[in-house]
Amino acid sequence: MRSLVVAVLLALPTLAQNPLILENGWARVVMGATVPGQLSRPHVHKINRVMIHLDRGAQRIVNLESNTAKDIPFTAGQVRWDPRVGLHTSENSGGTAFKIVEVELNDNPPRKSPAPAKLPPTPHKIEIENSQVRVLRVILQPRESTRILSPFIAVGIPSGQTHFHPGNTTMENKALQTTEWIVVELK
Repeated sequence: MRSLVVAVLLALPTLAQNPLILENGWARVVMGATVPGQLSRPHVHKINRVMIHLDRGAQRIVNLESNTAKDIPFTAGQVRWDPRVGLHTSENSGGTAFKIVEVELNDNPPRKSPAPAKLPPTPHKIEIENSQVRVLRVILQPRESTRILSPFIAVGIPSGQTHFHPGNTTMENKALQTTEWIVVELK
């Protein structure tokens, strides 16, 4: 009976779709947004993701296969690795609305470019590194630039402005104030 209920719930359309920001052979990027108390329908993530939190908040993830719950508090600008997971629900348990840029990674990307090179001496800070990505926090002063050799997705903090770059690209801060970016280098 439980599997029938789960199958029916999975067949229901989602009430609010997360807007698609970009999609290519490397990744699919969506903007997730929730309000306090919002509970997702049961779902599965078949791929690994990088989660870039634009606001502070908290989520409660309930794994429906193991019947366990996990509370995940986060701060604005925080980056998290979110590995593939079985059937679960997520609930905004933090009492405030929040947005997350979700970078869903393709398991078979078009690997035409080399793996990320050694970091040059710059203000880049490695947030996450594994076999699929190297995630950097890049802070650029006015008129400062940096070159990134690998294909990457850049997400502005706190705006969430998102761009894909094919690699061997110069990021330049043309603004009069310091800018902060989360750069997801794709391996």
